[in-house]
Amino acid sequence: MARAPRDEALLTRRTGHVEDPTIEALAQEAGHTDELAVRRQLFGWREALSILIPLVLLLVVARNVDWGTALATIRNSNPLLVVAALAVYYATFPIRARRWARLLREGGLALRGRDLLEILMLGWFVNCLAPAKLGDLYRSYLVKQRFNVSLSRTVGVVVAERLLDIFVVFALFLIGGYIAFGRTIVPDLRLVYISAAALAALIALAFVGVYYVAPRVARFFPGEVRRIGRLFREGVLHSFRALPEAGPETVVIWLAEAARLAFVLAALGLELPISGVIFVAVASSLLTTVPLTPAGFGFVELAVVYVLTTGFGLATHDAIAVAVLDRLVSVFSVIVIGGVIYARHRRQESLLHSRR
Repeated sequence: MARAPRDEALLTRRTGHVEDPTIEALAQEAGHTDELAVRRQLFGWREALSILIPLVLLLVVARNVDWGTALATIRNSNPLLVVAALAVYYATFPIRARRWARLLREGGLALRGRDLLEILMLGWFVNCLAPAKLGDLYRSYLVKQRFNVSLSRTVGVVVAERLLDIFVVFALFLIGGYIAFGRTIVPDLRLVYISAAALAALIALAFVGVYYVAPRVARFFPGEVRRIGRLFREGVLHSFRALPEAGPETVVIWLAEAARLAFVLAALGLELPISGVIFVAVASSLLTTVPLTPAGFGFVELAVVYVLTTGFGLATHDAIAVAVLDRLVSVFSVIVIGGVIYARHRRQESLLHSRR
């Protein structure tokens, strides 16, 4: 992808700034994720274990499931509604790119959403292949490479973006749960509510730490560490100045995620109330914020099956069909499309290096 014109990208650069070598090393490792996967070096024993454990749990939960019925339900899904689910899902990426550009603009980097769309897709692709949210670090690294802006600041902006996502998801989770179940908390869903509340509390504590604690303890660290910390803090905090625009965009993004699930359910001939669709979509999305497995693999499927069966009374084989088809739309399609974009990106990089 060509670089943005100079009059469209106002670059912020601190003279003499040296990136944290640990961050640089991780980012470069993320940049070679696909190469490592091809060489069978990405999925070491830790990564394999992070996938194996939730997969075993999923199989244990579904040990009495009629898999033939579940697969038949998927095979008989309405292809037009599956395409609609794909269309709604991919319509969120330009909105995400535009929102990301707004957040970066608060740090002094004036870009348009289309300047970041390919980078965003590459980040999603890496997140689907590797645990620990390496894709978020990778897209921050690509922004640094392409627009010569501090990596510490761009990582801070991505953290702010994720915090904004979680705030909106948690709010929709509470609203959807209240409308679906009223004031009564379904006993079997207490684990879901407790997990969401614990996650919200951790986020609040982390935000307080960044805002109040970090500046007070910074003097105990070397100057370069303080500079990196300050840039990261600025990236997080300054991004929230974009809330009047980024906030509504975030709501639209997550309502579109719920719409994707609604189309998946309709494609399988299943129905849930709108509030139930929102509740299931955001409850499972909360687990993708825990960077234990690629794209929350295993944990998200467990959450979807658990909530659909326990909270809304769907048969287990139908719930599994929903979980599988939804992940085909939201994860495996990204691996296919993102893989094509990544191959083109690597080819362009090779051509660029060969001309130097």
